[in-house]
Amino acid sequence: MTGFTLVPSSLFSESAARQILSEVVPLEEAEPLSFVPLPSFDAVLVYSGPRPRAYDMLLSLCKIRDYNKILASLDDGILSLVVAFGEEVAFCNSFPAADFVTAEYYIFCVMRKLQLNPEQSSIFFASPLSLEERLSLGGYFRSAELLQ
Repeated sequence: MTGFTLVPSSLFSESAARQILSEVVPLEEAEPLSFVPLPSFDAVLVYSGPRPRAYDMLLSLCKIRDYNKILASLDDGILSLVVAFGEEVAFCNSFPAADFVTAEYYIFCVMRKLQLNPEQSSIFFASPLSLEERLSLGGYFRSAELLQ
């Protein structure tokens, strides 16, 4: 699994990248690191392994017109979740989720922590949703949509 963290540009330095990431993800000593600036968020994404799905999701936030932007993706047992208020990213993380019910659990935990009301929010998925999954989310959210 790719480990990553989003760091404000003002706190990032290339020489500190390993230390920054090791504070949130266990790293092997020789494990290669990468980082990519995200100027529109005044942040840098630091990661090990392949580029995380969260990178593409962060870039896709501009496609969502709502003020509360909730974007999720469930790929290969990993839920990636990004939440933004307007143009400000409030949450960006991933969780192991072997099934959709587990993914929903994490989504609702984050919603509760950020004090978001699902009934007043739409959730957008960057990965395919089955009809059953869409209906399940639709019972809680104003809408559940696929991000185009």
